[in-house]
Amino acid sequence: MNLLIIQKIKDQKIVPLFYNESFEVSKSIVESLYKAGIRVVEYTNRGASALQNFRKLKELSATEFPELFLGIGTVKNAAEMNEYVNTGADFIITPVIDDSIVKNASERNVLLIPGCFTPSDVNLAYQNGLRMVKIFPADVVGKKYIRSIRPVFPEMEFMLTGGISSDCEDILSWMESGTVAVGLGSSLINPNLSSAELKDKMEKLLIQLKSK
Repeated sequence: MNLLIIQKIKDQKIVPLFYNESFEVSKSIVESLYKAGIRVVEYTNRGASALQNFRKLKELSATEFPELFLGIGTVKNAAEMNEYVNTGADFIITPVIDDSIVKNASERNVLLIPGCFTPSDVNLAYQNGLRMVKIFPADVVGKKYIRSIRPVFPEMEFMLTGGISSDCEDILSWMESGTVAVGLGSSLINPNLSSAELKDKMEKLLIQLKSK
């Protein structure tokens, strides 16, 4: 299952990520993304309603969003991870990496995509058998940094998150630097967009990425 999710992320090239305090708004966003063709979504653990909203979204996904992989991001420790694994999270994305997070993910048999900033971080993930990491924050490290460390870890898949535009050409330029996918938050999921506008924006971006 873990390899399947990683492949889905690579095929999709983008991972939409968001949090909204309202469950109804969260559901509407997931629905728009799903109708546009998205099959991997990261909900983020960034508010008081995150766990409750995530639980409801997972309960709905089997019937309303079949074949959707719904994971949770901004998980910072093993206790938070366990809460979301217990609700059925398909994968865990963290902003950091440490031994306790890696060990717990292995024990719970859940895909972990840890946040890494330095080559030492990436190496910790690699030495523990992980095959995808999130380089974060992308806009701080830049494309030259990715080009420099990518050859050192040829077996590792890089996903970049943080300050990346939803412009197709910008995404492709990041991919040329050595990433297989990017996480898109506020640049993609703008609260001023209607459900129909978000769906249309997402569809167009997916078409553009697939044509390149």
